[in-house]
Amino acid sequence: MISSLRGRCPRPLDECAMCNPEGKSSQKFTTELLDKFIASRPQGASKRSIESYHYTLDGFVGYTITPEGINEYFDSLSCHNGKLKFYSCLRALSNWLYLNDYIPNNPIKKVSPPRTQKRLLPAITREQLEVLLEYCHCERDRALISLLWYSGMRISEAINIKTSDFDWDEGTVTVLGKGNCYRKCLVGNGLVRQWFSEHDTFQISKGGAQTVLKRLAKETGIHCNPHSFRRGFCVHQVKSGLSTRVVQALGGWETLDMVEHYSKSLTLDDALSVHHKVNGS
Repeated sequence: MISSLRGRCPRPLDECAMCNPEGKSSQKFTTELLDKFIASRPQGASKRSIESYHYTLDGFVGYTITPEGINEYFDSLSCHNGKLKFYSCLRALSNWLYLNDYIPNNPIKKVSPPRTQKRLLPAITREQLEVLLEYCHCERDRALISLLWYSGMRISEAINIKTSDFDWDEGTVTVLGKGNCYRKCLVGNGLVRQWFSEHDTFQISKGGAQTVLKRLAKETGIHCNPHSFRRGFCVHQVKSGLSTRVVQALGGWETLDMVEHYSKSLTLDDALSVHHKVNGS
């Protein structure tokens, strides 16, 4: 009896990473494992982060937790550059499964990150902002897109702002940002102050704000989604002469990578203009 049990995994069969002689896991990813993984996330994880895990990992259920299974899942996706998001979540999942002994080897170590197209995404310019403001149907929409462009905040941050969050003397507004962390942003322009002198919030949902931007894009022909304003803020600040480090702090980016990526759209003329501003020539 003792010898028959020797070498067996002590975990229950429904949790065990069944191993073949080569040490490769044949276990398939299940909804039970997904629920356990999500429950293991830090308490500070935002609702959006949880939704992201479901979006990227729900479809992985039924695939084997192996390099072959992960690559097969990637091949089934048609989101191109969006595959990086899936890779990031699968990497977190694989690390967790391995560290908690659900699988004998970490499969993500043998999976290459998806290749992405090196292209610059649209960024709203000041001139485009003026056009968009002219096409707005109400003062709320004018104030909202002004805040997005002048502050660089995310749409999810903007729609939850209240009047009490503003410090007009300092010129900042406190928002609940990515990772459930509070941070300060620039307050925008006079349109924003005028709106919040008469209203406590923007009185609009995230979906409603996205509908506003889609309508503006259709009516003006300007590609404007929530993130194009954030990119516009970044490019404008760099063109104005601010260092990428300062822009990173103002926009709340965790690393310089995205700031430097957006600033690639600067031309030689832009660089010369910044040079003349800094040197007073």
